[in-house]
Amino acid sequence: METSTAVLLALGFVLVFLATISLLMQLQSFLTHRHLSSLERHGVEGEAIAIRRDVMAGQARVYFEVRLPEGEPRSEFYELFLTSPGPDGTVMPVVYDRRKPSRAKIGTRQEINFRAERRLVQVMGGGGLVMFVVGVVLLFVAR
Repeated sequence: METSTAVLLALGFVLVFLATISLLMQLQSFLTHRHLSSLERHGVEGEAIAIRRDVMAGQARVYFEVRLPEGEPRSEFYELFLTSPGPDGTVMPVVYDRRKPSRAKIGTRQEINFRAERRLVQVMGGGGLVMFVVGVVLLFVAR
């Protein structure tokens, strides 16, 4: 095997490996970005009631029930807080997706901000995709 072929193969494998790590690292940000952008487009403002809470690893996981119009089935979701937002029964503003009310976020539509996730998805996801393609091309060229 020639030295140049070995270098191309090694570089191709390294790029594919780094690209895979990059794409896996930004996966949660991608899902958060999709969730928040969907709420921005299809979200309806309403209210949610805190129904129970769990504390784990220093964070409070608070379960909420979305107040829906009469006749619709109950819908629950949870959010993580560093400090508890209040006792059970606390009513908070919420934005939820009318098609699937379990997709919800505490706050108002104006407070939804997914710019940080968008940048991370663009930089890490786009960069990872480019590195993956370049790595695969190098592997095919080295054959």
